[in-house]
This record gives sequence, structure tokens and C-alpha cells, in this order.
Amino acid sequence: MAPAVSPPGLIEATKNSTVAWQDNLQSLFNNAKDRFPDVVWELQAEDEKAKSEEVWGHKAIVYARAPPSFQARYFSFRPAPVASPLPYSNSPFPAQSTLSLSVGLDISRSPSPFRVASPTPSNNPGTLLRLPTSINPILFSNELEYLYTGKGFGEAFEFLFDTSESRAEGDAEENRIDKLRKDLVFMWRSRLYSDVRIALTGSFSSTNHESTTAIFSSHRFILVSRSPYFHSQLLSWGVPQQSKSDEPLTITLPSPPFTPASLHFTLGFIYTGTLIFSHRTYDLDTAFHIMRSATYLALDSLYDEIQARIVQEMLHGLFHAFLEFAEYERITGGKWGTGGCRCRQCARRAPRTLEFALADDVKNAALERGARRALVGLFGEGWCTSEFAGLPQRLRESLLKGLAKRTTPMNVFALLFAAHHGLEKMNAVIDPWADVVREMLQGARKTIDEVLCTRAEECFEQPDWLEMMESDGVRFEDGEQVELIMDSVRRGLNEKNAGTVYQTLVSSILLRPHLTEPDSTMLSATSHIRIQVEEARVDVLRWMRKRWVGIRQENGFDALDGWALKEISGGKRDTHISTPSTESTLSVKTLRRKGSSDTITKSTAASTAAVAAASTLKQQLAFTPRGATLEIGIPCIISSKRKRFRAYARYIGEVEGELGPWVGVEVPVGDSWPGEKLEGRDWNDGTWGGVRYFEIGGAGSEWGDYGDAPRRRVDYTSSKGLKREGDQLSVERAKRMRSASPAVSDVSTSESRGLFVRPQQVLYVVDAVGADL
Repeated sequence: MAPAVSPPGLIEATKNSTVAWQDNLQSLFNNAKDRFPDVVWELQAEDEKAKSEEVWGHKAIVYARAPPSFQARYFSFRPAPVASPLPYSNSPFPAQSTLSLSVGLDISRSPSPFRVASPTPSNNPGTLLRLPTSINPILFSNELEYLYTGKGFGEAFEFLFDTSESRAEGDAEENRIDKLRKDLVFMWRSRLYSDVRIALTGSFSSTNHESTTAIFSSHRFILVSRSPYFHSQLLSWGVPQQSKSDEPLTITLPSPPFTPASLHFTLGFIYTGTLIFSHRTYDLDTAFHIMRSATYLALDSLYDEIQARIVQEMLHGLFHAFLEFAEYERITGGKWGTGGCRCRQCARRAPRTLEFALADDVKNAALERGARRALVGLFGEGWCTSEFAGLPQRLRESLLKGLAKRTTPMNVFALLFAAHHGLEKMNAVIDPWADVVREMLQGARKTIDEVLCTRAEECFEQPDWLEMMESDGVRFEDGEQVELIMDSVRRGLNEKNAGTVYQTLVSSILLRPHLTEPDSTMLSATSHIRIQVEEARVDVLRWMRKRWVGIRQENGFDALDGWALKEISGGKRDTHISTPSTESTLSVKTLRRKGSSDTITKSTAASTAAVAAASTLKQQLAFTPRGATLEIGIPCIISSKRKRFRAYARYIGEVEGELGPWVGVEVPVGDSWPGEKLEGRDWNDGTWGGVRYFEIGGAGSEWGDYGDAPRRRVDYTSSKGLKREGDQLSVERAKRMRSASPAVSDVSTSESRGLFVRPQQVLYVVDAVGADL
């Protein structure tokens, strides 16, 4: 199977149009005898016995192109034609309807000296004029060929005719082609010896819906030479002549596909071989009608040129419509939004182009391909148009599928921002079509959210995100963008991906090592990005603990590292989740990044985690809903009625059975130890009422003195006489503790003890930035 031929670009299409036009005119000259001639020169040979030669031609070409000297030499054997500004004034049809006259053509003549001062059309263009002469047949044939094609005798003929174009600067061939086009346009506009009419009947006005008829005058010899359709109509099949000899032939074309505007440009192309033959322009709808007209008339060169002009001039390349998918992917690298123009004009025209390309009488693969790429590339504000909302539902759904294929980790952030801007724009629109666009944008954003969470590790390794982290949120737009990304993370959570999302937020962002300082994290303690990511981490953890069973059923824990399992479980005993036998929490996990040999050791991880939590502790103390466990304690000062003492904040939030927020702290046994009793509150090991809020032993070493304190095991169970029922406190003991304080547990076997205090008792949070890392 032969490979498909790509449609030509604009330069190639215009060149092909010119070549086809020149070939057709050459064929007209060579076959003038069979193309409705109205003049013949009988050339007598020097030998009287030899047979005379005949050269056939058309009066319109001679009068439009030949200089006075040529007419004086070869047209001097007949009287001057009778002047008739309207050659069909006696016919029942007007020479041109008001519609065809309204196309705005400038009928002023070209300054070419090849024209007579006042050409006068014949009253009877069908009359054959015979001119006997004894001129040299070869010389005359070359001169006549130049009138038809601009070729033949070349520069010598131009010198004989004394043309100003021959002396103009620039390409001589280009000047000859330009002059030939101007002469033929003059012949068409002035209806010089016109012998056929083209009629269109229909309602062509947006305000007046009455049916009208538009009449265009033309020449049969031009039509049959340029269009296979007219060749069949006028020569192969033949068209009956009008009953009256002074009435021209009339051909009726259907409307649609033809309109007065599209037929005007089509006829201009037939005469000149280009659509740029006047100062008049056409809009996109007219361009579509021209393309349909070209199909109807079998004008391949016109079809290719108008297609190329639609793509290049009216739609700014339409996302490389003429390139196949493989080549398009090669030049764009699969990056969304980089393959074409995203201006407002393209946003309004792309939906109309897609509908046109898919029409049954069009089926244009190049325009369809480009329009689909454009509408995917215009996602966001480019969808916020009534034209897009007006697309059939099946087309809009297909565009969503196309966008989903482009929703990859490389493109996910750009698409997310585009969706946000589009939804913001639609909030200000109250038109009925706005609901359609909003629904489309939200559907696309849902896919983006799913990809971001399902492939979180890949997404957060993309240059777009790493660039934000390297800037550490100092750019103005970073704060908003990070907020949008974290909101997308929250929306995209499900039972299968929540665990990996949590693990990625911690390992790939919060504990990501600095590129040049391996002992510190990329995000500083005061980074706005860190604060927002930490808030998202807490929300993800809370979301997972509410859906524990569902996540386990969907195998959402299977791919997690040991430290992530332990953090997520928070001490839960779940026989369905395998946990490592050795300690493997985040604070002791060694993390290695791709492309870097730097690692984060146990002490580094613990210190950087403390830095991460310190910047948000004060914000969380008073308003954190439910609660958040801090795996690395934050140094702080606690105030009681008896004394002030040092501690580590380990939990912030609500506790079961008590109103308002509480802070769970771990208090080292040392010089500042407040004693066995503290305002009626019981010491514990981080649990209350059988619920564990934090583990004793996760405090950092920022206090220095207590980091080196000798470990001793303290058994609080015997001194307090607590009773246990399995792993839970007795009902009587639990009731008594709830009435006093939410701090209670019967087991604590370390050099530290746990306690729950009110946020207002936390007087000062020690800045962990200055700690020795």
C-alpha cells in the first residue's frame, strides 16, 4: 500500500495553482479551434499552390491583451465593433444582478499598454470572424501565443510591443505572469465578448430571506479550459443553446454549495490561477464554501490552495495540520500546548473547522486532524466560547478522550492550571452555554486529578514542579500554583492511590535533599511550599484513617515502604498489613534521589523533619481539626501551676471525649522534671482511652542535655494500680480520667513520659532551625 501523500502547504499550493493555470492556458491556445473560437486568421502561404493555414483565437483575448499596433496589423480588415457597454442589454436577464455587483470588484483597467483605449464588446459574440492575411504564420503564431500564455516569443516580443513591464525591476517572468492576470481579470470584469452566464438562485442575505438570483458573466473558452465540470457541461455533454440568437447561454449552479461570494472568488481563481486577484478578502464561512465549490467543479488546485490558506492564514497553522502523528510528536516532544496558536481567533474558529471537516460532503482528514489537535491544545480558556459549547455532544466527548491521552505526568501541571483558569473565566459568564463548558472543564479536571494521584511519584519529578521547589516559593505565582496542586491531590484520592500519595508527599517533597547542601532539605523551614504540602499530608493521612478497610481491600498498602506503613497506621494492630520486624520509620529511612549520590541519614532525617514541623506548630495549635501526629517532636516550653518545664510537642488536635484542641507532649525525665503529679493529670505513654495518639521515643535531641540522659525504664502501672482489660483501660478508670484530663495510659517504659495539655499552656516553641544538624 502506497503511503498517503500529505496535502501541500501554502507556498507549494500557490505554486501548483500557478503551474496548473499556465498549463490550462497553453492548452487553450493549442486547442483554440475546439474551445468556442470567434476569430480565425487565414494565413496565405508564399506559394499560391500551397494550402493556407488557419490560426484560431478569441476576440476577448486579443482586445484584452494586444497593443494597438497588433490590432492595427491583424484586425485592420473589419469595421470597428459596435459599442455596447452592456452586451446583453436586450436579454430578459440583467447583465449582473445586484448581488453579483455587490462583491466590490474594482473594474478599472490594468495600466498594461496591451489594451486598446476603449475595447467594445460585440453584440453577437458567437459570430465567427474570418481574416485572410499573408503574414508569416510562425511569427504570428508566436505573437498570439504570448497573448494567451505570457510565454513564447519572450523578451523580443515584449520589445516589439514596447511594454513597461519588460523594463520594470524584478523578475521578468513574474512581471509577465502578473500582467497576464491583470489582463484576464479586466476581460472578465468588463464582460468583454462574454458568451455565457452563471446563475445562482437562493436566499443570500441574513436580513432578507426572499429568494433572489445572482448572475455572473463569463467566457466559455476559459471555463472549459480550467474546470473539468464545465468541460463536461459545455463540450462533452453539450448544453442546448438559447432559443433567441442574441441571448447568451445560462448555466445554473446549486446553492449551496455555491454562494455569490464563493462563486466570485472561484471565477477569479479560474481566470487568474490565484485567490489573491483583488483587494477583497473572504471570511472563514466563505472559505468553506470555496472549498465545497472547488470539489463540485473538480478544481483540485483551488481545493489545495483554499485548504492551505484556511490552515496557514486563517487558523495560524492549526497545530501542524499537514503533519502525521509521528512527525507531530517528534517536533513537539509530546508537550501539551506547544504545537500551535492559542489566540482567541483560533479558539473561535477551531470548533467550526472541526464540524466542517467532518461534514459528509467534505471529509477532510487534514483539517480534522488539525482541528482536534487545536481543541485539545486550547483546553482551558480556549474552551470558553459559545462555538465550543455548540459542538455536538459526541464531538465534545471525543475531545475529552483526546485530552485524556495528553494528560501525562509531563503535562499534568500545565493542564491543571489551564483548567483552573478556564473555570475562573466561566464563573463570570451567565449565558446558557456556559453550563456546558463548565461541565466539560470539570470532567477534564477530574481526569487530571486522577493522573496526578495515580502517578504521583512521576508527576513530582517533573521539571515544572522541581523548578518551583528550587525557587522555594519566592516567585509570586508559586503560592497559588502549589495550592492548586495540593487541592488536586485532595480531589484525586482514592483507596488505591492514597498510600502512595502520602509516601510521595513526604519522601519526594518534604524530605527531598538540597542539591548543593546534602545535609538539608530543598525546602526551607519557612517555605510556603512546605507549609502547604504539610497541610496536604495531614489531610491525606486523616482521609486514609477514615477509609482503612476500603484501602486494605483495594490493596492500597501493598506497595508502601515500611516507614510509610507505620506512619499511616499510627500504631494500629492490623494483621492484614505486614510490617517490618525492624524499625523502619521515616526518620531512620535512608533516601536516595535519582541523579544524586547524596543520602539522608537517620540524624539528618530527624532534624529536617523537626524543621518541617516547627514552622507550622503554632498555626496548628489552636485550629487543627481532629488531630495530627508529629513523628519528630518539636521542642517547646510547657507552663503549669507548679513550674515550667521542657517538652516535645508530639500531637496537636482533638481527643476522644473532650472538647476543644489538645496538645500531646513528651516530657523527658531530667533536671526540669515536674514530678509524679501535675495538676491532677496522669502521665501516659501517648495513649488515652485505648487510642494511641503518639509513640514515646520520637522526641528529637534539640534540648541537648536530655539527648544524653541515661535511659531508665519506669513502670507506671504498679505505682498507680491501674487495671487493664486486654489492651484497654477499665471502664471505671477511663471515666475518672475523662473527668480530669485526657492524659492516661497504663504503660510507659522509657526515660520520657507523655502528657496532654491545653494549647495555651505551650508558652514557647523552640526554633528548630538553629539546631545542630
